[in-house]
Amino acid sequence: MKQKQIERNSLIISSVVNFLTGVAGITVFIYTGMNSLFLDSVFSIIAFFSSVIAFFISKNSHKRTKKFPQGLYFLEPLYAVFKSIAILFLLMVTFIETSQTAYSYFFNQIGQPITTGPVLNYTFTVAIMCLLLGYYNRHQNKKMNNISTILAAESKGNIIDGLISLGIGLAVLPLYFFDINSQLGFLHYTGDFFICLVLIIISIKDPIMILIEAFGELTHASINDHDIIATVEEIIAPYILENEGDLDIHIHKQGMRITVSIYILSVEDTDFIQRLAENKASFTKPIT
Repeated sequence: MKQKQIERNSLIISSVVNFLTGVAGITVFIYTGMNSLFLDSVFSIIAFFSSVIAFFISKNSHKRTKKFPQGLYFLEPLYAVFKSIAILFLLMVTFIETSQTAYSYFFNQIGQPITTGPVLNYTFTVAIMCLLLGYYNRHQNKKMNNISTILAAESKGNIIDGLISLGIGLAVLPLYFFDINSQLGFLHYTGDFFICLVLIIISIKDPIMILIEAFGELTHASINDHDIIATVEEIIAPYILENEGDLDIHIHKQGMRITVSIYILSVEDTDFIQRLAENKASFTKPIT
């Protein structure tokens, strides 16, 4: 339960930071009308609601019911799946929106120059907050041997949010120096598109990886986390000797619940199975 408490405390902090950055982003977007700021602010709003939902999942996933006697741990990877899909959908919608703006300018000479206003102050402040939050959530997850699917999704989401904000700030900065009537003046009308395109290329990998990993947990795929595998093997090693038989060990992770399946292919000592059964309780110590 110590691990769950660490997870919940991290999610509370995430909710507060995501709410503040989301409100600030919506305010600046309304003032400037930049689609890249819409991407940034909605990303933070999604992060806020998802972290609130994640808090309640973390609080209740260990509970057992008649239908789910092993607990509700499947909700943790399920949360990561939906959050990843929401992020990918947001990236797609933003790309379509900014592409239409760029098309209208280049082919129909229709467009409005970007209003920079308080963009720089907002983007760099939010970038620092989100990147620090991402580092914090990653650090908290490391304290639990990276066992939290929720914090893994949160930390990557925070880092994406921070990179989006930082990228917008760095891309807007040149607009303060390029005259709107110069050869690079088109950036005042289409810079939003190029900013979003670069940000999407940089950011799209993480939600896809989270989606793949979370789907693997939902389908009970064997894990490939070397730290968890090494820890589990260290726990069970004293009870399994090399000369006792041919064994096939599979480790499955679903949220914070780890299941170790030991398949006995052949055994030389007939008392071996009995000793495994007697020591089963010793295998279930927390991985901390």
